Amino acid sequence: MIPNGVTPADDQIAADIFGVSVGYWQDTKHWEKIRGLKLLNRKGSRRRLYSKEQLLAARAEEERAKAVNEQPRYDLPPVPASGSLDDLLDLEESLQALPESRRVTLSTWKGYRYGKKTRLPEPDFNLGGKEVDGEVVGGEDFWRRQTILDWDKNRPDRGNPKGRPAGRKESQSRPPNPQAEERKERARQLLAEHPTTLTAKMLGEDLGVHPVHAERILRAARLERVISLLKDNPGLTAEDVQRETGLHVTSHARKLLDEARGAGADAR
Repeated sequence: MIPNGVTPADDQIAADIFGVSVGYWQDTKHWEKIRGLKLLNRKGSRRRLYSKEQLLAARAEEERAKAVNEQPRYDLPPVPASGSLDDLLDLEESLQALPESRRVTLSTWKGYRYGKKTRLPEPDFNLGGKEVDGEVVGGEDFWRRQTILDWDKNRPDRGNPKGRPAGRKESQSRPPNPQAEERKERARQLLAEHPTTLTAKMLGEDLGVHPVHAERILRAARLERVISLLKDNPGLTAEDVQRETGLHVTSHARKLLDEARGAGADAR
């Protein structure tokens, strides 16, 4: 768990702060030598998590101690207490954030991550991933506690999977969000102007939103573009999609094309 107010860091970021390779950082287990350094990852997690603020303070103290030839006297900033609605939770922690009566099995929850019928909201933050074709590949995803709780409020009761979401008294569509619509329109405009060079990072900076949010908006705009292209060219190929959208990985283009064809079939 990454408590609200902490800048998260993993082994790679920690190694960069201390000026060593990530392999050296891991082999020497330097984190164990820093008195007061708190690991933020849950037990069993494959990725160690730290407070960047604590790492920077530890590094500064080690440099000071080295200059005067004495042992470091670590006085690290405290890590804020957890429990905030803005805490960042990994996939398993997100499940535990739900009321016990609303929890599913861990395997089912993992299936929700990329599910088609029931799907978790997109992550609020990714640590350690790399952007490829506007999508973050690798790393670890995190969700704000508030994001998961809001999603759960609109999740259908488990005993009535086809019914209305829990707590909803009558069927009604959600009113359009003007700000969201403006962002979508801006993404369409930028994609039309820079079809092969627009990235999620560029879009995020233009819209003033988190890169993960920008990736979702950009992907939706690309999907709309491919659907439009299919109307004029039913024989559109993945290579055509790559040229028109700037995607570099053929499998990403093929997946987008398949979704566009499915959306077109549903419309008919």
